[in-house]
Amino acid sequence: MRVLGRFEWKIISALLLTAAAPLVFTFFMVDRLVEESMSVGLNDQVLSGLRDGVELYKEVIESRMRIARLQGQFSANSRSLQKALESGDTAGVRSVLEDLVDSSNWISEASIRKADTTVVKVVSPVLSFPHDKWKFKSDQWPVDDEYTLAVTFVISKDFLAASGKLRDLVLTMESIEENFQPWKMGYYRLFLFIYFFILVAAVVLGYLLARSVTKRISALVDVTKLASGGNLDARVGVQSSDEIGLLAKSFNQMMDDIQRSRDRIMFLEKISSWQEIARRMAHEIKNPLTPIQLAVQELHRSYRGQDESFRGKLNDSLEIVEEEIGTLRRMVKTFTEFARMPRVQVEPVELNGFVSDFVKHNPQYSDRVELFLCDQLVTVKLDRGLMGRVLGNLIDNGIQASDDDGVIKIEVSTHEGWGLISVSDQGCGLSPEAREKLFQPYFTTKPDGTGLGLAIVKKIVLQHAGEISVSDGEKGGTVFTVSLRAS
Repeated sequence: MRVLGRFEWKIISALLLTAAAPLVFTFFMVDRLVEESMSVGLNDQVLSGLRDGVELYKEVIESRMRIARLQGQFSANSRSLQKALESGDTAGVRSVLEDLVDSSNWISEASIRKADTTVVKVVSPVLSFPHDKWKFKSDQWPVDDEYTLAVTFVISKDFLAASGKLRDLVLTMESIEENFQPWKMGYYRLFLFIYFFILVAAVVLGYLLARSVTKRISALVDVTKLASGGNLDARVGVQSSDEIGLLAKSFNQMMDDIQRSRDRIMFLEKISSWQEIARRMAHEIKNPLTPIQLAVQELHRSYRGQDESFRGKLNDSLEIVEEEIGTLRRMVKTFTEFARMPRVQVEPVELNGFVSDFVKHNPQYSDRVELFLCDQLVTVKLDRGLMGRVLGNLIDNGIQASDDDGVIKIEVSTHEGWGLISVSDQGCGLSPEAREKLFQPYFTTKPDGTGLGLAIVKKIVLQHAGEISVSDGEKGGTVFTVSLRAS
């Protein structure tokens, strides 16, 4: 089982602390708010007031009904009603009933009945009592042995509903008060469950986050160990664009720079060794050339014989010796130039203008060169003389590799902070073996070549802290690309 590292523990602990601190604070705040809220809503004064309200509602209903019944009973026992009934005075009876109905808002109608027959009936002329809003209740009292007074009482349903709601509220509050502690503990248990879930989620998230970070850092450490062991080809896989991804990208770029620097140093050291060899060879070859040439010329002049055959051989020998001495002198000149290359003196130069000026100042290339400039300014640091020598060498190689009517394309471009000069020919291209040895001193694919031209080109480019590469053209031929850091 894999053991968590210190960095992973730090991330997990930080997430736990970040999650736990506000939750603990929230727990105490919620507990206090619940206690205060319940103390406001469930204190004894509130409950006592609500119970008194229920009793008051009940007392109001009972008292008003009692008063209405007393009024009905009083009217049934009134002497005026009895006299009116005995005398058959209907108007007098109606007057008594109207007084009874008008005496209370809780009486909707009153009537005098004889057996089951209504003799006189009076309904409240002021108030209407729809059945959907009022509750009705009837009562009756005997007036005498023959007649009965019937009264219909009304109670507002809204009033009864308000009373019922208040009663239900009291019951609810009493139930809450009774079950408050169990409910409170239930809420706390739920809160603790959620709290525990959040902490577990924080741990898991912290582990995954820490693992995603440490995994990439571990990969970077492993690659760093490989690089420190001398493996400059080691690279880190860039899988994100965050800070660690940028670190990996920067590390890869650093390794690219180190590898280029190592290759540059190794090549320059090799070139320096070959320069010393070239200097000695030039010295050793140059010294005997003049005596040999003078001796052969003197031998040719001093012959006075008549043997034409021998004279012809002597002339041929002189011609061969002078031709070979000329070749050796050109080789010595090349070796000397190779051994005495000047120091690079760079200056800021706009690449489009430099290439255009080079072609303009070398009219021998005007019929064979097709120029493609960059659509933006590309400023680099270069030595005009030495970089012109590079460009001339590449163009000469391209002309020699192409047919008589072949066109050499020179293109100026830019890519990711580099200024590029590409020289393309229309030749037959290079074999893989030739491409591997192309920049080595004294390697050449031309019968009369010295094998120093491209070695000199690469040394000049490397002295400019640049790069040179070779590739196949899209339609055949070879493409040499010189890359210089844009400034």
